[in-house]
Amino acid sequence: MNIAALVIFAIVAVIILVQLYSVLGRKVGFRVEDKVLAKPAEDMDGTLKLERPAEAPRLPNLDLLKSRDINFNEINFVEKAREAYEQIVQAYHRGEIDTVKDRLSENVYVIFKQAVENRSAPVTRRLNFVEAPKADIDLIDFKDDTAQIRVRFLSELMFEDIPQPVEAGGEGTAVPEVKEKPEKTYERTAEFWTFQKSLRNPGSPWLLTHTMAAKA
Repeated sequence: MNIAALVIFAIVAVIILVQLYSVLGRKVGFRVEDKVLAKPAEDMDGTLKLERPAEAPRLPNLDLLKSRDINFNEINFVEKAREAYEQIVQAYHRGEIDTVKDRLSENVYVIFKQAVENRSAPVTRRLNFVEAPKADIDLIDFKDDTAQIRVRFLSELMFEDIPQPVEAGGEGTAVPEVKEKPEKTYERTAEFWTFQKSLRNPGSPWLLTHTMAAKA
């Protein structure tokens, strides 16, 4: 083999070695240092994680109620129920149950009316809510064409003595008794109130049909 042939072989060998190095010297395969850390918001399979608490399960019969009463909205209902609760409690305490008669079923109205009339003493304390009562829908049920919703109310009541008139100086005139600090007492209550509505008439109101104690 002459010198020219050797030179050619040497050049070819150099070219082959350079090509092999260029291939073997590259990053081949999946190495640990190349691993991309998974984002906190994603699982390893690429699905998104929930970054907020899951929503509470919907109430049974809620969708059915909405299908039978297209104007029903649970948020609006709870606000109206809370308003009715405050007004009825205040009216009952003052003995003015007739002022909320349109919010009561006939049976409840009769029971409340009799209880007010059977009181042996006049009202001597004011009643106020310390803050807006907490209200949550507890149960939705149906009876024929009537819908019933039971609401759980949690409230804190404040009772304050009302100054009573006294006779002064033998003249027979009555003047209010003034106290520097009227006595106040507090009471926490937990109750279930059931409201009912006829589904035959979309415009019919929700009426209070039943009350019972609940666990606080």
